Amino acid sequence: MKKKQQVQVQASIAHQLMMLLMMSTATAAAAPATSSTVVAGMVFCDQCKDGARGLFDYPLYGARVAIQCGGGDTPLTVRESNTNWFGGFSIRMDGSPDMNRCTARVVQGTGHCGAATAGAPRELALAFRMLGLALYTVPPLLSQPEEAMDFCPGRDATRRRSGSAPAESQPPAPASPTVPPFFWRRRPIWRNKPPTMPQQQPQPQVPPPAPATPAVPQASSACTYDMWASPEHRCHWRVVTPNTTVAMAFGPLAAQRYGPELTLREALEGRGDMYRTLLREATAALLNAYYNAPGGAFLYPTTASVIDHMNGALLSSAQRVLIEGARFRRANAGGGGPAGRTRLACDFTPCAAPPPSY
Repeated sequence: MKKKQQVQVQASIAHQLMMLLMMSTATAAAAPATSSTVVAGMVFCDQCKDGARGLFDYPLYGARVAIQCGGGDTPLTVRESNTNWFGGFSIRMDGSPDMNRCTARVVQGTGHCGAATAGAPRELALAFRMLGLALYTVPPLLSQPEEAMDFCPGRDATRRRSGSAPAESQPPAPASPTVPPFFWRRRPIWRNKPPTMPQQQPQPQVPPPAPATPAVPQASSACTYDMWASPEHRCHWRVVTPNTTVAMAFGPLAAQRYGPELTLREALEGRGDMYRTLLREATAALLNAYYNAPGGAFLYPTTASVIDHMNGALLSSAQRVLIEGARFRRANAGGGGPAGRTRLACDFTPCAAPPPSY
């Protein structure tokens, strides 16, 4: 009897739970559902005008991005937004509109990447749709300057193809010698003068082509942070300027540690703290990597390797911060490479013109 009562109680509880679940479902169905759509992406400054994100491109702050729908020559702009410090943008819209025929494009750039025409549109791609939220992403958008920067590889060839530089004049082809025709036709024969045979003209001597001059490899250089901070050497800065922020040069991890307002000029003055010392030496290594040609003898051949070691130190322990700071300092002093290699020197010369005011 007691067991039978327990079964009845359990059945009653299950029935009450089922009724409560049905009432909750009906209430949720009666309530108005809210949904939203978000479009996210990033904008980069295409400094070499190659149409793709490369080594010398950086996130563009303050660029204006438009979401356009409808297609055709005059698409309808539905939303606009500016990029943040890290070159990213996020546009939110209420409801669940159909974004299949919509694109994103840069309508206004900033700095030297804002003087050219608007960038090409990119199609949106649905990342996921869940719980009333639809997220669309877009490939990296590019904003280009009027001309490619001087440090870009193949800049002269690109300018010749585009017609901005005059093409080299080709020397005229040497005239081929004329060979007189043979006397196949019957001609009158004079008794007092025998006929003459045509004479073979000498072939022109073509000089052999000159041997190609081997390319002379560019010597590498390594300069310390105080050399980069000197005003008389400001003309040697490339890609970045003293007013470029640490967040833009090194990325979000550096922005979280050092803040979004710290500039590279202020980073070269850091001392008294192991994280400020790491930033000072990493900034000098980044400038050395921009200054040297790719594949040189500097310990960090690319700027990406400097940023990777910097982020790895920020994500690790205090011991790793000290080790990476010492490696950056040794590389900036010209050492740290393979055994037996000569120590690199700083090839700076004082700027002929006064340093620009940033």
